[in-house]
Amino acid sequence: MQDLKAIAFGVVVSTVLAGVLVIAGLKAGITPGVSPLVILVAWGAFSAAIAKGGTTRFLNIAQVAGSAGMAVTAGVIFTAPLVQILYADRNAAEVEPLVERIAEIRSEIGAASDDGTAAALEEELATTRERYRELVPPVDVKTLILMSIAGSLIGFGFVGLATKKFLTDPTLPAPEARACETMIVTAAAERAQRPKLGRSLFAGLGLSFLAPLLTNLGLAKEHVVLYSKTSGDREFKFDLPFTPIYIGIGGLLTLATALLVFGGSLLRLIGDLGLAGVDPDSAAALRFPANSMRWVGGAAMTVAVAYSLIKFARPRVAGAVARTGDPRLVEVDPSRKLRQVASIALGMLVLFGWIVVQDGFGAFALTMGGTILVMCMLMVTLGALLSLQIGSSASPVSGTIFVTTLVLCLAALAVGRREIDDVLLLTPLLVGACVAVCTANDSSQDYKTLQLCGVRVQDGFLAQILGLLGGAIVVPFAVFIAHETSTLGSEDLIAPQGKMFATLIDGLLLQESLPWTPILIGAVLGLFAVGMEIVATARKHQLPSMALAVGIYLPAYLGVGILIGALFRWFGERGSDSQRNESILAAAGLITGAAALELVLGILIFAWPGFTPDSLALSGVPGFVSTGLALLGIAVLGGLLLANSRRPAS
Repeated sequence: MQDLKAIAFGVVVSTVLAGVLVIAGLKAGITPGVSPLVILVAWGAFSAAIAKGGTTRFLNIAQVAGSAGMAVTAGVIFTAPLVQILYADRNAAEVEPLVERIAEIRSEIGAASDDGTAAALEEELATTRERYRELVPPVDVKTLILMSIAGSLIGFGFVGLATKKFLTDPTLPAPEARACETMIVTAAAERAQRPKLGRSLFAGLGLSFLAPLLTNLGLAKEHVVLYSKTSGDREFKFDLPFTPIYIGIGGLLTLATALLVFGGSLLRLIGDLGLAGVDPDSAAALRFPANSMRWVGGAAMTVAVAYSLIKFARPRVAGAVARTGDPRLVEVDPSRKLRQVASIALGMLVLFGWIVVQDGFGAFALTMGGTILVMCMLMVTLGALLSLQIGSSASPVSGTIFVTTLVLCLAALAVGRREIDDVLLLTPLLVGACVAVCTANDSSQDYKTLQLCGVRVQDGFLAQILGLLGGAIVVPFAVFIAHETSTLGSEDLIAPQGKMFATLIDGLLLQESLPWTPILIGAVLGLFAVGMEIVATARKHQLPSMALAVGIYLPAYLGVGILIGALFRWFGERGSDSQRNESILAAAGLITGAAALELVLGILIFAWPGFTPDSLALSGVPGFVSTGLALLGIAVLGGLLLANSRRPAS
């Protein structure tokens, strides 16, 4: 009965979070990890019952169900908007010149023309703009729901089958899962036995909520730019992020892993600086477009992905399971395995059935069906590994979708599909694959938390799938509302991930043109990272190639923020071989508070028509004040980790 109560509570929380955070995610291009936030909400709602029972199971099950819907949010908002963005960009080239010409003529003749010409042109201008709007396809809610359900079933099934293998890998630090474990154990502990929550978890929550609030108010800069350079559409920035989530993740990662991510970020900075020095009108600009480092990072990620999958497929070292806890916790009963296989089969049947209904049974349906199955099998596994490597809040899920998009485009080209209308068939498949990967990204962390807390992993399967289905229903409606009110890809709803994938599909599928020089450079860097990992492993060290590739692929400021957090923690705990509970709780607070603010802003966006976070900004704040507050804020966030990492004097 307690499990059902936890699941019901979690599904409600999951559905609310998934729907409310859609617009915030479309604006920012990222979605926050909400597992710590769900634990905190459940802890507050059922604190009396938890204190009496002293059990962690209720919070564990609620966490699994409560965070699942955000996987659907990430999967849909990363990929679905590319349809509207791609069509808008294509149509603008044809329609906008006419709009501009009509506006010019209207200006020349003046609005006071007595022969009605001005009024006629005004009407034609309105008609043209309406035609421009109608050429952009609307959000197909039914298809998005169908693809979200299919992706959820596929991701849920594959992760359940692979649970034992990735949860018994001793090389995966699972930083956010360990933070969640500490929060859950603390909630169930007797008050006298709890770590000092005021100076750790609650202080982290308050600072993490306050920091982005200050940036939204315009009182502090979100990025303190140390150096910048611009040439045409090429821009280089080296900045310090006043972002609690990244600093908090750094506080959970080992210094070695944080240094690797930062090493990739440094390569990204060097590349961006070189690109900013290229004359936009020169021949070199054709070989190295403005977004070259995104292609470099994508290629490096592809190589690291391939190696990670090969490594994952190898047999585990003897004793690895024993070193990572009770092996019975990760065992899945044969009957449950059959259900996971059935979930995969049902999800694939939905995807394949949709293709056949839309395009008939033929080469395209067979090719896409087979490609999706293979890519989901590989990328879902990778999504789980990435979450356990660096945490779900900073996990480069878009990197796996980058690879998936490349492969799907190549498969479409192989069967002669290269028109813009073929994107309407390709995008829903990509949505399904992305939801599957994001499902793995979320569930692997939640399952790891179950394992760490001594709960059998398969006990969370029902909570996971119900939370996913709740998100699969509500998120497409939220995306539809967002597009109708603000237009996907516009300045009000920029959808940066959707723009990135639209650029990729436009270049590869429609124009059949890729920047091969940056791609080759990225492949070489990926091989270097893999070679470094192989050498380090032979010497009993851990230098994961994926961490370096992630740093190249993601914006450089993310790696800088992670390094800041890791350095403050390292300075605090020098000489210690383990992390204090207060340190973990402080980092968890830094991750959670920002997600709570995103939830508040998301509610305001839905409840208050016309509201945007930018509308909170105050005018007239001097630049030196906002810069100074941001630098002070970074020091305070790091100081919190430092203070909570220090061992008390003996």
